[in-house]
Amino acid sequence: METPPTPPLSSPVVRQGPTWKSIILFTLAVFVVGCGVTAAATAWWVKRNIYASPITPVSLTASEQQTLEAKLQVLNTSTAPAAQPEVSPGEQERTLIITAREINAYLANQNLGDTVKVDLGQDNISATVLVPIPPDAGVPLLSGTTLRLGLAINAMMDENKKVALVVRDVRVGGMPLPNAWLGDIKGVNLAGNELEKDPALQRFLAGIQSLEITPTGLRIVLAE
Repeated sequence: METPPTPPLSSPVVRQGPTWKSIILFTLAVFVVGCGVTAAATAWWVKRNIYASPITPVSLTASEQQTLEAKLQVLNTSTAPAAQPEVSPGEQERTLIITAREINAYLANQNLGDTVKVDLGQDNISATVLVPIPPDAGVPLLSGTTLRLGLAINAMMDENKKVALVVRDVRVGGMPLPNAWLGDIKGVNLAGNELEKDPALQRFLAGIQSLEITPTGLRIVLAE
């Protein structure tokens, strides 16, 4: 038998590395894409926080609106002295919970729904506020714009029925503003002076046994 011929060995393929031209082109492409992404992100940030669009107001259904009005009616009448019942109602019967959605709907009814939005946390309030800067304000780069501010406020009511509203932080687009720019309001109880000056507010608070802010809502227990 004849031995079949051995096929010739193929020469190994030599892989060439990237040339300097391809490296330069790749680098330029990455740079251009990076600049494009940065420009798009910057434009989005400016549009959202410097030229902010109005907030979409919250609207309630008819049944939700009736529920909110009933809660507000209870609060409006809690300042008036009421006859003491023979048997004091339990705390559960005297508890109102007003949700962030209801608060935002109330703000919308006060024509503030497109400029203010409230979120509730544990003993704190987070608010988004749109602040228009007049064209003649004389503020460089900001005159004629609308700023989107984020406010973080600690809120509580002590055993003496005094409300404390303390500004913890103010931000624009996630960037905290210096306290000096805000008139040194951080850490100051904004409700302290107003409470002392307003007898009606003092009477209102006298009808409230306790007030607590939680993520689920504003929890108010009325006094007996």
